[in-house]
Amino acid sequence: MPVAGDQPLDAPLSPKPEPEGKALRRNRVWAWGLVSDYAQRGGRLRAFDLIGECARQRHCIHADRAIKASDALAPLQEAIREHGAPECIRSGNGPELIAKAIQGWLAENGIEALCIDPGRPWRNGYAESFNGRFREERLDREMIRTLSESRVIFADWKDCCSNHRPHGSPSALTPSEFATRQIQPACGSDRPSGDLHPRQLKPKPNNKKPVENLSFKPG
Repeated sequence: MPVAGDQPLDAPLSPKPEPEGKALRRNRVWAWGLVSDYAQRGGRLRAFDLIGECARQRHCIHADRAIKASDALAPLQEAIREHGAPECIRSGNGPELIAKAIQGWLAENGIEALCIDPGRPWRNGYAESFNGRFREERLDREMIRTLSESRVIFADWKDCCSNHRPHGSPSALTPSEFATRQIQPACGSDRPSGDLHPRQLKPKPNNKKPVENLSFKPG
């Protein structure tokens, strides 16, 4: 005898509401963070990293001597051009990531900022896990002598993690393969970057000469 509230077996399933801030689909939530270290020849190294939480895909590892709020916008916009715009970005409370330049740009472009509570880094678990593995596998193992060398090493590790190393959580696929399979209209936000408002980026000069309209008379 059917129990009150039961649905017929052939009834369509009602989609379960997605928990707020939960990365259950592509481009739902990105996370970012900062890692600090020192080069062997002296000088500080800072790395700004950006990861897609659903596919565990590394979108960016940007290295520099110092990274201000405005410095984070350029690699962020470059990642959006390549992967589409996220719905939310989860971050810690570092001054570079909660500055008005960052928060204003996110609000202007309809990207929700999910700032974790101070003193609770585990709430940004994907970025923290990524940074821990990044330090263990690269910063602690490599003799990084210069900033230029760090950029080559970091780019190689990013490519390995995203395109060649399968991840256990997203169906034992590489993050790039998992993200590619989710590129469907119903999966995540694939809003193109063309409708975003750029800021802090200087336009590239157009050095091409205009093509003149040439007319030829028959000989």
